[in-house]
Amino acid sequence: MAKIIRVDNGIVTVGMENGTFKEVPQEILDFAPVVGTNVEVYQKEDKIIISKKNVFESTNGKKLVNKTTYGLLALLLGGLGVHKFYAGKTLQGVLYLIFFWTFIPALIAFIEGILALTKNADENGNILV
Repeated sequence: MAKIIRVDNGIVTVGMENGTFKEVPQEILDFAPVVGTNVEVYQKEDKIIISKKNVFESTNGKKLVNKTTYGLLALLLGGLGVHKFYAGKTLQGVLYLIFFWTFIPALIAFIEGILALTKNADENGNILV
């Protein structure tokens, strides 16, 4: 995975997976470069395309979601599993729907909402759940 490691005087330095570096002008990027941002680098002959890595990809089975949205969904509609559907965990969401009448999913969701809101978020306000 490539990562932006320096932004200096309109030049963006990207650290590649193989340990090499690529320096490109900031104008070719379609996003504002921030040090530490994961990016994908495509190169064909002399043309380089750098795009921001999709933030909703899973990491070790976890999903990257907005902290505030997930927490509020868990607190307000968690008994129905809405926060699980939002996080892309459809099977868990269905289980919450099946058992919502027992109020056990609501209790679990309340705890998950509090835990989510107390987690440290990344620079974009996202957490892994």
